[in-house]
Amino acid sequence: MRLVLARYLRSFASSLIAFGRIWVYIPPTDEQVGEPAGGPPPGHPERLCPEIPLSAAERAWGRQLLGMPGA
Repeated sequence: MRLVLARYLRSFASSLIAFGRIWVYIPPTDEQVGEPAGGPPPGHPERLCPEIPLSAAERAWGRQLLGMPGA
């Protein structure tokens, strides 16, 4: 009987934790963060190359989207 009750309470607690994670934002800890704050990791296709200058279209997009003056 105690084993059945323990299993029930454990599953009930797990359900409450899952429900709480849906409704409450829990910021990730340092161990859970997989991506550095500086953007995509090295070798990622969306990572910018600093040695290649932006094209005229990319500079226009930067001005339009980010409000970058003179970019």
